[in-house]
Amino acid sequence: MKKLVKFIIIAAAGIYLAFQIFKYYNSTHILGNQAVFNIYLDTTKNNIDSFFGLKKGTFDKKKDVLICQLPVNVGGFKAKCAIVNFNINGVDCNRTYDNMVDTKYDNSELNGYYFKFLIIKNSGFSATLFDADSPMTWNSIIASKVITTNYRRGKIDNIVISGDSVYDYCAK
Repeated sequence: MKKLVKFIIIAAAGIYLAFQIFKYYNSTHILGNQAVFNIYLDTTKNNIDSFFGLKKGTFDKKKDVLICQLPVNVGGFKAKCAIVNFNINGVDCNRTYDNMVDTKYDNSELNGYYFKFLIIKNSGFSATLFDADSPMTWNSIIASKVITTNYRRGKIDNIVISGDSVYDYCAK
């Protein structure tokens, strides 16, 4: 009987230790079934107004925000959108995952390959939680455009949109 109790305690401790190691690894790495997105717009090749088919001068960086609704289906307070970065020269292909900066999405949350770019009025709310499908936010949308592109799992996807192409900056 003592051997059985001892075995159960050792097995439970082993399972607990394995779970803690996996939990730590998952918090510091991107697993093969997860994706992380950073979205960039190459404005040297592309004018934002012409990208959306708007009249020149419509987009105002002081009043508007350019966001990308990611191809994810999440609930709660997990980001559905990413703020589009204009500094394409700041892409670091060797940067590792940082759970304080990056948001991971697993296979159950990833939903297709359609990225929806939106110009929205800057109203002071969190643009990453913006939901373009909600009727309450429709008045905030100035323009939208859908782009289809592939992304990789297990790595940080640095997706760049330019006037003539969509590509992963680090997969060149």
